[in-house]
Order: sequence, then structure tokens, then C-alpha cells
Amino acid sequence: MKKIIFYISSVISIILLISIFNILNNDFDRLTEYGFGYLIGKIILLLIFVTLTLLTKSAVWKKKESK
Repeated sequence: MKKIIFYISSVISIILLISIFNILNNDFDRLTEYGFGYLIGKIILLLIFVTLTLLTKSAVWKKKESK
């Protein structure tokens, strides 16, 4: 179960990182107050999923090393 959570949170983290990067590159000049709120929300979600990835990483790597 932890392996599934690790891979899903890793993929979501990568997708969020790409989305944030695109917003910062292409639309940063045109962001309104709502746009900044949207960007901050995506950054908070990225931090949550990266934390979840880091918490489950050790369980996934320990299982791979013990085999």
C-alpha cells in the first residue's frame, strides 16, 4: 500500500511542479489576486505531496533492499 501511495504522490508532485513552472514562466505578469491565490494553492499542494512522497520513500526503499 505504501508503494502505491509513493508512486501516485510522486507522479502528482511532478505534474504540479510542471504546472507551477508553466505558470511562473508564461503567466506571471498577468496574474491577478485570484491567480496568485491559485498559484499559492498549487504550491501548498506540491508541498503536501512532496512530504507524502518523502514519508513513504523510506518504506519503499527498505523493501527493495531487503529482497
